[in-house]
Amino acid sequence: MIVALSGCESTRFMKENESLVTHVALEFKNPKTIKHKSTLETELLTLIKQKPNSNFIFFLPKEYLYLKNSGRNDTTKVNKWLRNIGEPPSIYSDSVTQSTVKTLQNYLQFSKGYYHARVDYEHIEKTKQKGLQTSSRTDVWKEQLSKIKYIIDPGPRYSISDIDYVASDSTLLHFITQDDEDAFVKKGDFLDASKLELEKSRLALLIQNAGFANFSGNNIEIEGDSSQVSHTVHIVYRLNTPMGSTQVKRFTVGKVNVYSDYSNDKEALTIQDTLNGLQFFRRSEIPVVKESLLSEGVFLKEGEVLKRDDRQRTYKKLNSFEAYRFITINPRYDLLLDTVVHFDILLTPHQKKWILDGALEGYFSTLNTSRLFGISTSASLVNRNLLGGSEKYSLRAEFGTELGRQEGFNFKQRTQNYAIQNNLVIPSFQDFLKLGKLVNGLGIIKDKFYNNFKENATTNVALGGNYLNIIDYYSLNSINLSFGFDYTSPKNNRYVFRPLGFNLDQYDIKDSTRFDNNPLIFLSFKDNLSTGFFFRDLSIIINKKYKGGKYSFIQIHNFEQSGTEVFLMNSAVNAISGKSNTWELPINFNGDKIGFSKYFKYEIDNRFYKTLGAREGIAARINVGIAVPFGDTKAVPFVKQFSVGGPVSLRAWNIKELGPGGYYDVNERIKQRQQIFVNQGDIKIEVNAEYRFNIFLFLDGALFIDAGNVYLLKKDATRPNAEISSKFLSQFGVGIGYGLRLNVEIFSIRFDFGYKIRSPYKDPITKANWYTLNSIFAQGLGNVQVGINYPF
Repeated sequence: MIVALSGCESTRFMKENESLVTHVALEFKNPKTIKHKSTLETELLTLIKQKPNSNFIFFLPKEYLYLKNSGRNDTTKVNKWLRNIGEPPSIYSDSVTQSTVKTLQNYLQFSKGYYHARVDYEHIEKTKQKGLQTSSRTDVWKEQLSKIKYIIDPGPRYSISDIDYVASDSTLLHFITQDDEDAFVKKGDFLDASKLELEKSRLALLIQNAGFANFSGNNIEIEGDSSQVSHTVHIVYRLNTPMGSTQVKRFTVGKVNVYSDYSNDKEALTIQDTLNGLQFFRRSEIPVVKESLLSEGVFLKEGEVLKRDDRQRTYKKLNSFEAYRFITINPRYDLLLDTVVHFDILLTPHQKKWILDGALEGYFSTLNTSRLFGISTSASLVNRNLLGGSEKYSLRAEFGTELGRQEGFNFKQRTQNYAIQNNLVIPSFQDFLKLGKLVNGLGIIKDKFYNNFKENATTNVALGGNYLNIIDYYSLNSINLSFGFDYTSPKNNRYVFRPLGFNLDQYDIKDSTRFDNNPLIFLSFKDNLSTGFFFRDLSIIINKKYKGGKYSFIQIHNFEQSGTEVFLMNSAVNAISGKSNTWELPINFNGDKIGFSKYFKYEIDNRFYKTLGAREGIAARINVGIAVPFGDTKAVPFVKQFSVGGPVSLRAWNIKELGPGGYYDVNERIKQRQQIFVNQGDIKIEVNAEYRFNIFLFLDGALFIDAGNVYLLKKDATRPNAEISSKFLSQFGVGIGYGLRLNVEIFSIRFDFGYKIRSPYKDPITKANWYTLNSIFAQGLGNVQVGINYPF
C-alpha cells in the first residue's frame, strides 16, 4: 500500500546525479551570547532557499507523490490530483547553498546589527544502494541524500548609542517627540532594520498629523555612524522636504461638504443645511440619517490643521453606520490658496431598509447504537436604519428539534427549542449610567483607551425569550434583557461589556426521580433571576499574529457575575434592621418565589494556530473555566454550569455526556442507553489539537485529539470522585479521530468521527481507564459529529 512506503523511496524516481535534501540545520557559535536566539533562528530559517520536502498527513513524503505521478503516462485526473498534493523534490544545489550563505550573512549584518557576522556551511552526502535483487528480478537504484548545516558566527551585535533628528526645514523638528513611549527605536536598543523602518513610518505619521499632508516616509533617510570599539551606532533620521521645494507646506481644512444620500450625481442633491460648520446636501426632504449624528462622525473641521488621523477617523466612523453602503472622501485643493484642502464626503445609502433572511442548520451525532438527529430553522428581519440614526434593529426567531433513534427506524422527539430575540445596535456610545466616566476618573482605564472607546463603541440593547423542552426530563423558560457596549480597539482587540443585564429562568422538572440521588443537581434547576445593575459580564477577545502571520493567537476572557449588588444591599438592610432576611422576587410560579442567583464565573479560551502551507496547519486550544456560587445560592444555575462533549468540544462524547470528574453512575449505566445527558460541573478543563490539511479542491481533512473533563468545586456525597482534586489529570477523558470538511464559499460543513480511547473512570470489568485496541475498533465509525465551520 502507498502509505507503507518510506520517505527514502522517493529517490528511485530521481536521476543518478541528483541528491535529495533531507535535513537542514543552523549551528551558532557561542549561542549563549545571543539574546532571543530562537526568534533569530526562526527568521533565518525563512531565508533558506533549499529545505526538505514536507509530508502529507505526517508520514507520506510529498516529493514521492509528485515523482510517482509525473511519468509520461500519468495523465489521469487522479495523477494530477496527487501531483498537486505533492511537491517537486528538493534537489541539492551547491550554487543555491552558497547563495543562501550570502543571504544569511547579509541579513545578519545589515538587518540585525551583527556587522562582523560570518556564515559558512557544511554539506554531507550519503550514497548507498537501495532495492532488491533476486535471481528472477532486479530492482536496485542508488540513493543520494544530502544534509546541510549552516554554521553561523554572529560576532557582537551593535546597539544604538544615540538618536538625532536633522531636517532641511527646521519647522518639522517641533513635531518630533524624541522620548515618545510609542517609539519603536530607543537609545540602548539593539540595531534592527525592521524597527528602524517602523520608526520612520511613525515619524512620518506624526508630521502628517501636524498638517504636512504631502510629507511621507520617502522623505526620511536613516543614517548611522558606528563605533567598532564600543559596538554602537549613532542613528540620525534626516527629514527632507519633498522634491522641488525648500519648505514643507502645512495644510488646513477648507469647506467640508457632506452628500448624505449620494447616488452618482451631486448636482441632484439640491436641499442644503448647515450644521457644526458642515455643509449638508441631500435629495430627500427627510435626511436618511440625522445630520446631527453625521456631524459627530466627521472629524475634519474647517479652519483646523489637516491631520491624516482625522480623515481616517472620519472614514471609520461613517463606515460603521449600517444605513450606508459606500463611503467616499474626496479632497480638493483650493484654486487660490494651495495650502487649503476642501473635502466632499459622499454617502451612498442602501437601497433597501429592511432585510429578510433565513437559515437552516443540521446536526447529527452517534452514541453506540443510538442516533440523534437535530434540525434548526431560523428567520431574521433586519432594519438598517430604524430611527433615522443608523440604528440596526434585528428580530430573530428560531425553532429547533432533535429526534432520537435506537432500534430500527423508530424515531422519537427528544428536544424542542423555541427562541425569539430582539437586538438594537446604536452606532454611538450611550452611557446613561456614566460608568465609563467613573472608571476613567478612578484611573481603572487610561484616557487614551477611554477616548477611543467613546468614539468607536456601539451601544447594544437586547430583549428575548427562549423555551427549551428536554422531553421527559425538564423544560426551561428563559427571558433575557441587557444593555451594553461593543468596541474594537486599533489593535483589533474586541471588548464586549454589559453593565446592565437580567436573566429570568424557570424550570419544570418532568422526571424528578432522576435526581433523587443527586440533590445538588436538583438545586441547580431552581427558578432564579440572574442580575447585574452595574456589571453583568465582560468579554475580551485578544488577537495577535507573529512572524508574518505564520503563527497566530486568540485569547478569549469571559467574566460574569450575578447578584453582587443585590447581596450587598440585602446585607446592608439586614445589618441596619437586625434581621436575616433573604430577598426574593414577589412573583409566584408554581407556588415558589423567584430567588436572586448569586455567582461569579470566569472562563479563558486560548487558541493557537500555526500555518504549515497554503491550506495546511495546526490548531490547538486550551479552555479553562470556573463558576463559584456565593451567599444563599448553593449551586450555580444549571444553564451557567460547564459541560464538555459535542461537535465543538470532546467529539468522542455527546453534549453533557462526560463527567463530572471520575464519577461513575452504576444505575444510569445499566438503564437503557440515554441520548440526553445533564452531566455538568463548576470547573472545566479542556485541551484540543487538530492537524488540518487539504485533500482535494474544496475538501479538507483533519486529525484531532481532545481531552478534558468537568469537576465540582466541593465534594458531593451522592457523586463520589466528582470534585476537583490533585488527581484531576487522571480523570481526563481522551478522544481521537479524523474529520472531513466541505468548504462552500463562506462556511464549511464539518464531519468529525471521534473515538474514545480513555475514560475518566476505570471500567468495572477491565479495571482500566484506557480502551483496548479491540474496544476502539468496536466503535465502528466512532461518534459522528456534524457541525458548521471549525470547532475552534
